[in-house]
Amino acid sequence: MQIPRQIPGLKWATALLGLYGMVWMALEGTLLRETLLGASATAVALAHLTQRFLGARRLPRALWLLAAGGLGALGGAGSAILTLVFMALKTGLHAHGPEFTPAEINWVAAQIPLWTATGGLTGVGLGLIVSAAWAEQPNE
Repeated sequence: MQIPRQIPGLKWATALLGLYGMVWMALEGTLLRETLLGASATAVALAHLTQRFLGARRLPRALWLLAAGGLGALGGAGSAILTLVFMALKTGLHAHGPEFTPAEINWVAAQIPLWTATGGLTGVGLGLIVSAAWAEQPNE
């Protein structure tokens, strides 16, 4: 599996994340917005790390699937953890009392194992799809 040197659309994704972050600061906290920011920031960060450390490298299929699963698991765990960080940050930014109930905070914290496992399985699944698509293309 040949990983591209530049991940297509990553600059746009980073710019959109920055714009959403600016809008996010002004809005009141909701669990949906915090989760969206946490998942998006994790995805963009992992894409940058992938491009930095794996870009333009050729990986054997087994290593590619391992990397895809590992990145997926990191994405799931990172999404939940960053959601908690953004929930805390939002409460500190607005300084008018808690923005989130203890039940919401506990719910997100309880999702870390589930989101990690789901991310890992999703990563392996997407890795299989991508490797199958690459296997059908003629070698250049």
